[in-house]
Amino acid sequence: MKKRRIQCLSVCLLLSLGLLWAPAWAADKPKDYPNKPITIQIGFGAGGSSDVGVRLLADSLKKVIGQPVLAENKPGAGSQVMLTDFKNNAKPDGYTMALINIPQLQTIVFDPTRKALFSMKDFQPVANHVQDPGAVLVRKESPYKTLEDLLNDAKARPGQVKASTTGIGSDDHLAVLDVERRAKVKFNTIHLKDTPTALTRVLGGHTDVDFDNIGGFLPTVDSGLARILAVMMDQRYPDLPNVPTFKERGFDLVSSSTRGYIFPAGTPMEIVRYMEQSIKKAMADPEHMERMKKAGLTLKFMGVEEFDKFLESQNDRAKQLIAEYRK
Repeated sequence: MKKRRIQCLSVCLLLSLGLLWAPAWAADKPKDYPNKPITIQIGFGAGGSSDVGVRLLADSLKKVIGQPVLAENKPGAGSQVMLTDFKNNAKPDGYTMALINIPQLQTIVFDPTRKALFSMKDFQPVANHVQDPGAVLVRKESPYKTLEDLLNDAKARPGQVKASTTGIGSDDHLAVLDVERRAKVKFNTIHLKDTPTALTRVLGGHTDVDFDNIGGFLPTVDSGLARILAVMMDQRYPDLPNVPTFKERGFDLVSSSTRGYIFPAGTPMEIVRYMEQSIKKAMADPEHMERMKKAGLTLKFMGVEEFDKFLESQNDRAKQLIAEYRK
């Protein structure tokens, strides 16, 4: 199945990366930068799809910039711990970047109960790297063979079917809320700290279903320990041709975790541009593309302006959903 996934995703990835094959080295190298290792901070634990994507990029990026690129995990509160530390301590000198997950960033910033000590203005967008579609997974022993099985049981037993997410305000959490609203059901939603924890719980039978992203699910699905009931995409996932979309089942639901990189606000623009183009070049590295395909992670490059506009476009949706889950 892994070999098939690599083949099936090739066309999809090449299309999504069409922009990357344009002349890629448009930014001049700033004087004396970089002259030491660069650190990318991650607000989640090791082993999850966010962590894996950063580490795979780091391996390719170091070849582009000629310096080591280090991944540093600072898990806690759905990346709020890391982002608070990043805002307070990262210098705007180009040597510390952070991974941001959208819409999770917005739900932290705009949820007053989170009491975030940072705002969107504290960050300088650099480039987007991944867009990881949402999906729903159950263990192989689950009685749920289809999405309809799950929703029918949730409707028959309101608040009793245990659904896990990777945290309050995550794209997984927002997807649960969307499903509840559209299908008129109610789950017993359990928010966990990361993908490995959520998978352990569902495989052990401690939860009934896990809402997360395809990139975190595929290794477990390949192992035969679990199955995906439906994906939150416009079209079926290329390597899961027998798995329906929510749209096919009558629910107009598309959801994903979009992941990119930021510098602290105030970082010199020549450094921002250089890193934007360096990430672009690293993403076009055939070895990086192949490793990302094997990890089940879909590449989606956005440069500084496009990424900034995308972040802005997600604010209103996040605010609406915050109001819903804080009722």
